[in-house]
Amino acid sequence: MKQALRIKTQIQKAWLSRPDTQRLMALEGGWLSEWVGQLHGRHLLYAGVDQDPKFLNCTPTQHCFRVGLPWQKDLVDVQAHIQDADWPFADESIDVTVLQHALDMTNRPHQLIREATRSLVSGGYLIVVGFNPASLWGGVRWLRTLSTELPWVANPVAHSRLSDWLMLLDFRIESLTTAAHIWPLNVGSESLSRRIDRVVAGNALIPGNTYILVARKTVAGMTTIRPRKRIMPEPRLGFAMPAAREPMTRLDAQLETLSVD
Repeated sequence: MKQALRIKTQIQKAWLSRPDTQRLMALEGGWLSEWVGQLHGRHLLYAGVDQDPKFLNCTPTQHCFRVGLPWQKDLVDVQAHIQDADWPFADESIDVTVLQHALDMTNRPHQLIREATRSLVSGGYLIVVGFNPASLWGGVRWLRTLSTELPWVANPVAHSRLSDWLMLLDFRIESLTTAAHIWPLNVGSESLSRRIDRVVAGNALIPGNTYILVARKTVAGMTTIRPRKRIMPEPRLGFAMPAAREPMTRLDAQLETLSVD
């Protein structure tokens, strides 16, 4: 697998400002707005490439915040910078986590997923947007092996592989949709290309260049197991087992005195 490089900030800014990248963000934003608009909870975490993720305005969660990963330093305004494999969040503290091309930009996708799933509450949702290596984009990427530019330098994780990871972590795949079928190519004008991509988005017969995977955590909260009371074994030789005398209470003492009288 091609290893992701340490992408310079200037290269990322140049790629994000391109019209075809803006088309991609708009296409993915439409799908993401539909999902985050129906997911409730207290906290929603976003980590991704979109410099202005307007779809976050659709979330009904009480608190929505953005974190920056190491490759985003000095690129976007975030509430906190975190490491890929070491999130400063408690276990089961986040209700919804959105990773938009975050896996494509890291050399440690498995550790990133581990931290994202660890911090999700039981029943919480993980939404992952990634490049699809089994697509037209994936084929062109292999032809441009020596490229150091985005999006070709990305290190994508196939949605089939990601699904396997998540199912091992007790997640249920709720939805898997491909999009951006003709991106980054242009058919006529940029506006026409965007309309075509919107029409064919979600077509299962044509592999999209990106995918949107939604998974739900199914692990229930741990229940404290109380120790079972110890039961005395029955005697083996037929002799009666003397019962242990419980401490005499004041009421027992009074009853015993009355019976003697």
